[in-house]
Amino acid sequence: MMYYQILIGVLFISLVDADLLIDLPDGTIRGAETKTENYTYYAYRGIPFAIPPLGSLRFQAPVPNTPWDGILDATKSKDCCISMTYSENEPDQSEDCLHINVYTPPRNIAEKLPVMFWIYGGAFTTGCSSDSVSDPHALVSEDVIVVTFNYRLGLYGFLSTSDKVILGNAGLKDQLLALKWTQRNIEFFGGDPEKVTIFGESAGGMSVGAHIANKKSAGLYRAAICQSGCSLTSLAQTSQTNPKQIAYDIARSINPFISQNSEEIRDFLQSQPADVLTKAFNANPQSGPVIEVEDENAYITDLQFGLIESGNFNQVPLIIGTTSAESLMFLGIVLPELILAALAYDLNSEFLIPSNLNPLPGTDLTEAKELIKQAYTNQSFLLDLASFVEFTTDQLFVRSSLKQAELQSNYAPVYFYQFSYSGTISRFHTVIEGVGKVGHGEDVLYLLDFSPFPLTTDEEFLTRSRMTRLWTNFAKTLNPTPDVSDPLLNVTWPQVAGLNIPYLDIDTTLEVKPGKKAKEMRMWNEVFYSYGQQPFVGF
Repeated sequence: MMYYQILIGVLFISLVDADLLIDLPDGTIRGAETKTENYTYYAYRGIPFAIPPLGSLRFQAPVPNTPWDGILDATKSKDCCISMTYSENEPDQSEDCLHINVYTPPRNIAEKLPVMFWIYGGAFTTGCSSDSVSDPHALVSEDVIVVTFNYRLGLYGFLSTSDKVILGNAGLKDQLLALKWTQRNIEFFGGDPEKVTIFGESAGGMSVGAHIANKKSAGLYRAAICQSGCSLTSLAQTSQTNPKQIAYDIARSINPFISQNSEEIRDFLQSQPADVLTKAFNANPQSGPVIEVEDENAYITDLQFGLIESGNFNQVPLIIGTTSAESLMFLGIVLPELILAALAYDLNSEFLIPSNLNPLPGTDLTEAKELIKQAYTNQSFLLDLASFVEFTTDQLFVRSSLKQAELQSNYAPVYFYQFSYSGTISRFHTVIEGVGKVGHGEDVLYLLDFSPFPLTTDEEFLTRSRMTRLWTNFAKTLNPTPDVSDPLLNVTWPQVAGLNIPYLDIDTTLEVKPGKKAKEMRMWNEVFYSYGQQPFVGF
């Protein structure tokens, strides 16, 4: 009897193991069955999609991975890319980091499932696709396949010499290669390559915006979701004021005698240990996408505002939105820090002018400053902290997101949202009466598990169920609310129509509200179009 029990057990394990083996064009991988409290799914982690970007490949565009022999162990997450703000609590990091992860429901190859391709945020200097920071089981449980991956950060992903020696934007090119890998391989996991939705938050949302604006990404996805960041957000194109000078300053901080020759800078920095480079970067911490010189390997060569405004972009359906009080994450966790920030804006009116407004030559901006201040408050920000939070939130992410919604809706369906649900995580920062309570990044916790901040209450899990249903509905049908009888949602989310921007407020309930920031956007349009040089560098 014992012999037969053992035999049955071995056969069962063999069948399960066979189900977790997948033959890809590059070789065979073995995944892992992963269980949560009430859901079981398959995870294939740490699959290489590029040759490790070491030595002469450092700072350069990624090179597709080569095939392997045998069975690749894809049961565990691999190293993250090197973060510019590394701490001991973060997952292991290395330059050998260009790996991709695929999460699937129990596989049924006969039914091709929609695919959601996640791009993490982190100001282009930090972030990772490890399960500990982006576990996607809540999305997978809605019968979609989720793809996550690593892309290079900081100087490893965005260093540029403003010429063809180091073009720049290696991190975005990592994303592009990961998208191409997904197109080539996702059908082997049961996914539909014609139903890929790209989505991301903060720098991830800006990255999604870059793929929307860039024809090199055409055909690799059919829909997009920009969370608190988009094509027109300032950091998406203006984060490095002088890329060549930054590269030179980083090299010179290590070797004071180095010349400004691009080849010498490249060769020297490629020869340095990673810890030395990271320390040098933190003394010159400017990073993010740049405008590259014209070259067949360049990815961004034009300002994105003109592309979106003219319709010269990938005209795909879009969900876009922000949290209710983005700036709370940046203004300070405690009230005194917020007060000092408000006072600084009262004392220096230059802070009112958007960093990406390139003023017309000889323009006096005094009237523009008055227009901006009066759109938010009739008194000082110090005496009206709610208006200060509102203003800085708009400056960071809301204004650009609304402008992108307006412009893109002229060519494709657009849905706008505001995430207003204040859960446990929202209690870690200052709460100001009269303004939203949800800071930057808090919405991600309702899509992906982040182990330091687990959801704990029934209301939080209900919010997650609603948000994952909306996002996966969109991935499946290009409509976030296709079924008016769905009791979980019980709402119909209307599309944006140019300047008319109704939005879905995601709070303890789901409610459609009219005219998002109509008064403020009229003012911002007047400021940009009256005082700024076109084409605009974002909005």
